[in-house]
Amino acid sequence: MNQPVDTSRTIELLHSPLKMFGLLVLGVLMTSLALVFVLPVFPGLGSDPVTHAVGIVGTLFFGLCTLMILRQWFTLEAVITISPAGLRDVRIAQEFIPWPAMERLSTWTLQGQTILVVAVAPEVESRLTLTRTARWTRGANRKLGADGLCVTAQGLKLEFAGLAALVHAYAATYGAPAASAAPSPD
Repeated sequence: MNQPVDTSRTIELLHSPLKMFGLLVLGVLMTSLALVFVLPVFPGLGSDPVTHAVGIVGTLFFGLCTLMILRQWFTLEAVITISPAGLRDVRIAQEFIPWPAMERLSTWTLQGQTILVVAVAPEVESRLTLTRTARWTRGANRKLGADGLCVTAQGLKLEFAGLAALVHAYAATYGAPAASAAPSPD
């Protein structure tokens, strides 16, 4: 984004149907692969209890991920909304995170995926109705080095660099602290 951002307007970022289709295909493939270890497709493959257990866990995990992708694909609302009021990512919470409540913005990279980490004042975060996924992953992300709410461009029509540029422009205009670098565990 080389041109200045008009921070007076509200920007809604939607899913990319093509990217969501790719994620859906990947989810179906991974679920099918895990099922091979559970169902008697190849004799003897799932006879080991550990292999069978891994197949069950994989089937449940990837099946749930696939259902979540399918649900998101058919959701017509904006995934991320950036406005003068704050930042909202429906994958994290339905409420806006006000710009002044943001204590730190940083970038974190894990296994090739770049993520914007929004550290929010604890009293504000406790009032957010975090989604189940955000609640479940919050502690694990913290242990991996991402201490904050994780916003990603995964499945969106906009790439990460564009998303980060928008968030930083609005943050600078509406009172959030400047971006800081974070360690990138790869």
